[in-house]
Amino acid sequence: MYSLILKDILMLKKMLLLIAGFIALFYFLENPPVMAISFAGIIFISSTGSFEDRSNSHIMLNSLPIHRKSIISSKYVGAILFGIFATVLATLFQMIFYFILDAYDKPLPNANQLVLSMVIILLFSALYFPILYKFGEKYTRIILMIVIFGFIIFGQMAMYALKGNIEVFQLFLNQFTITQLTIAGFAITIIVFIFSWLATIKIYEAKDF
Repeated sequence: MYSLILKDILMLKKMLLLIAGFIALFYFLENPPVMAISFAGIIFISSTGSFEDRSNSHIMLNSLPIHRKSIISSKYVGAILFGIFATVLATLFQMIFYFILDAYDKPLPNANQLVLSMVIILLFSALYFPILYKFGEKYTRIILMIVIFGFIIFGQMAMYALKGNIEVFQLFLNQFTITQLTIAGFAITIIVFIFSWLATIKIYEAKDF
């Protein structure tokens, strides 16, 4: 699995430099860390999938004595590792901008924002990989656009439905601290991520090349 993860990194080493530049730009514009990390994660994960699909490297991989489970697992582990990498990089940039440019109020990002960034990266991976390996890169873009648009509509409908009960909803949330809500969200994300990983393995093992 290590060699598969290293393959993705080497294939996209120029992209990693570009992503580092994007994170720096987000910090230069004094955007929240969650925006920089999430944006970087989405770019990297979608790039690994699209590059592999366009180059048909999966055909070569399946001709080697490598279990299909390992191929899929490397993508999910790679998403986690990149999330950690982007978090560390963003933290370093905030320290630099704080001490040199005096651009932020504190040298380290808020811990809840870092966890939220990781949640977004893991949820995107959980959504992206099953669709990619089921339908291919071409249709994945279309499906993701439909799903995202659907989430926006659902969110608007939910806000409209809760309009009369917004105070009740706020009272319910006020029972918990931000840290408790963050931990609960992260735990749910891990469960979704694991189910997605298992589903993608099933999809990939049943696929003919």
